[in-house]
Amino acid sequence: MSSEALPGLRLRKINVKQKESTVSAVATLPVAEEPVTPAGRLFMEKDMNCYILCTLAFENPINVEEFKKTFLVTLVNHKRFQSIIVQDKKGRDIWVPVEVNIDDHIVEANVDTSDPTYVENYVTDLAIAPPLDVKRPMWQFHVLNGTSGNAAGHMIVRVHHALGDGTSLMSLLLACTRRLGSPDELPAVPVARRRERERKSAFRHILSLLNLFWNTLVGVFLFTSTAIWLKDSESVIKGHTGVEKEKKKLNFVSLEMADMVTVKDSVNGTVNDVLMGIVGSALRTYLVGRDAASSPANSAGEIETSADSDPKAEVVKTKSKIASKVEKLRIRACAMMNTRGSPGLQELASMMEGGSQHRWGNRMGYLLMDIPLKYHLDPLDYVRAAKKVTDRKKASLEGIFTYWSGAMLMGLTGPKPPLILTRRIVLQTTLTVSNVPGPTEPVTFAGNPIVGIFPTVSGHPQSVSIYLQTYMGKASLVVMSAESAIPDPEVFCKLCVDSLKDMVRAAKSRPVPPA
Repeated sequence: MSSEALPGLRLRKINVKQKESTVSAVATLPVAEEPVTPAGRLFMEKDMNCYILCTLAFENPINVEEFKKTFLVTLVNHKRFQSIIVQDKKGRDIWVPVEVNIDDHIVEANVDTSDPTYVENYVTDLAIAPPLDVKRPMWQFHVLNGTSGNAAGHMIVRVHHALGDGTSLMSLLLACTRRLGSPDELPAVPVARRRERERKSAFRHILSLLNLFWNTLVGVFLFTSTAIWLKDSESVIKGHTGVEKEKKKLNFVSLEMADMVTVKDSVNGTVNDVLMGIVGSALRTYLVGRDAASSPANSAGEIETSADSDPKAEVVKTKSKIASKVEKLRIRACAMMNTRGSPGLQELASMMEGGSQHRWGNRMGYLLMDIPLKYHLDPLDYVRAAKKVTDRKKASLEGIFTYWSGAMLMGLTGPKPPLILTRRIVLQTTLTVSNVPGPTEPVTFAGNPIVGIFPTVSGHPQSVSIYLQTYMGKASLVVMSAESAIPDPEVFCKLCVDSLKDMVRAAKSRPVPPA
């Protein structure tokens, strides 16, 4: 990557060589031939070259030297961060350790302090930047000091998706942090509660198995149909071939986690249900507004009407037609499902100290989620509609099937057919939606308090990606879109905020149902 690719960057000379010994320059780890996971091989393909971009906002300016010291004793000790992908004599892609010079992976930017959107623009520039050099470990840390807003510094982590899935990489990053005021303690991250097994009769067990079988059958059928012919409706936000290389827009807003909990409790649902309901409500409003804005209008921006008609009635009629058209759209989100439990923070901390690192890599399946676009007078009905979809997905093996079928196809045919299949699935759908839980309390990195976490992913052929990251009682909603799809993501984010407010008001106006 050249400095001309990203204005304001100062890149250091890269000089990485393959190790000749069994000892890393930064950690003592045994060298073992470890194959790249099927998904990791897929992400190495030119047409699915994905990167995870995570922006960390810091309370104080970033001390680069202190950060380097922390990296050297934590993150860089993980073998993925000191390895490159090479082919062995059998033509298999394997991870091979190399010597790592930390200076080759740190980029300090010359920040334009007068630009309030500098950080967002920097991230979108990275989203379409040239790929990292495959002759060295594929990760970078971009340091932005002197930024405006409530953060004195930002660090943008750019990691190739072949190194691991988003949940594992986020957990690994958090394993490098410590509790504020307790420099020796790892942060607390919420863990999904296991539902207590209720005693069921044999008849109810049979019904549950039939439900699991039916939901899996339907999910697999729709997934296969999507790969062959079933695609989302054409809309202004639907992606197309090459959209991953187009200029992006980025915006993020903060939602109150307490508000999301209030809404989820009112429908006996989950945060994921609330997220999908918010997206559906906001997306419907946004699409209606976009379509209305493109209707014939006069110089004042008002929809033109005939002289003999009632102007207000004409406007209402036009918007009603547009709303009806939007409600008929098929818009689905492609959600990633981790098919195995991610390592906990204690295990990840052990990994970086030389412990076992076998629980690592991309283990992701796909879930295709319908977005609720039908108008509901009760705002909570958007969440209820989303809950019906997510409940069916929970009671199915769709995610497991998509992962293992992809892995088997990769083993039988190599990366090309799975690449074609994956790109087709992504292109046939409209959105990417993900929810990543974070620490429940303030954490520090190299002694510097983190005030915000904003993840996103680049390189996949979809126009719109939506991510929810929880941290310190807040939920950061991150929206990255192609300029041709949503040129004003700040408008969409505001609609999401307004939708949540409407849902909270509705939830507080009625009693909470029993769990």
